[in-house]
Amino acid sequence: MAVSYTEALQYLDANGIDIGQDFFTLSSFQVSALVEMAKIQRYYKPKNANGSRARYYFAALQRDYNKSRK
Repeated sequence: MAVSYTEALQYLDANGIDIGQDFFTLSSFQVSALVEMAKIQRYYKPKNANGSRARYYFAALQRDYNKSRK
C-alpha cells in the first residue's frame, strides 16, 4: 500500500513528529513511527549510507518539504 507525501506528513504529525525539527531530538517512539512509514512507502536508504533508514527517510521528507515551500 503506497501512501502519498501528504498522508505521510499527516501520519508523522499524528505521532508528534515535526518535519522541521532535528532528527536527533526525536524519541525512540517517534523513530519507530518513521521506520514504519518508511516501510509503508517502501523507502530504502542508499547502500553506502552511514546512518539508519529512519534518518535517511526523515532527511528525504525534509528535502521534499523544503522544496514544496519554495
